[in-house]
Amino acid sequence: MKKIIKSLTGIALFFFLLVPLAAAESEFVQGWVDTWTVKMNDDSKVTWEITDTWVSESGKSHVAYGIKNPGTVEFQIYYSLFFTKHYYIEASHDKTVYDLPQDLNEYTELVPSDDFKTFTAKPGKYPISSGYKGTVEPEPEPEPGACVASYLLGADDPRLDTLRRYRDEKLATSKAGRDLIKMYYDKSDDIIAVCEKNPAAKRSLKQMLESIILVIP
Repeated sequence: MKKIIKSLTGIALFFFLLVPLAAAESEFVQGWVDTWTVKMNDDSKVTWEITDTWVSESGKSHVAYGIKNPGTVEFQIYYSLFFTKHYYIEASHDKTVYDLPQDLNEYTELVPSDDFKTFTAKPGKYPISSGYKGTVEPEPEPEPGACVASYLLGADDPRLDTLRRYRDEKLATSKAGRDLIKMYYDKSDDIIAVCEKNPAAKRSLKQMLESIILVIP
């Protein structure tokens, strides 16, 4: 009897643990459910109405279903735990995830912000530039504060464009990268203060920065 009770307890615990896991998985695409104003590459704007989501039985594939207007075009935003990215494709809602193209060139990757209120798009099949929730454009992000690179190289140094491009096109596309960018600007004042007191430290940091720039693709 004790073995049976122990087994039943283990099974019950297993199912109780599955509930929060399933809820957490749905969050991968739940953030898309809303009205979105989307800017295209030619600066025109369309509206997305995203209302439904779907999760595969395995929990590895997640889909948000929407309608693009004008045109009432059906589309899907597909998220795979394998790729951990969001992909947009204009396809009928009746088309299952198992029938969607395997070639990622048939999609456009979307990169949502941490708060899921805005997104940017990487170059892909569809000419999507960016978007924001609702119909009122959010206030622009404040300009970053002090910048160590600008201090070390000089505000007019053309190599700053290389660093900014790497920041915006590479680091800013992942949460870890955005966290790194925030830490960099948060600490810039402190680093500059140290350099002001220690010219040798400033020279060393400048040489290190110049070496990094040389290997940025």
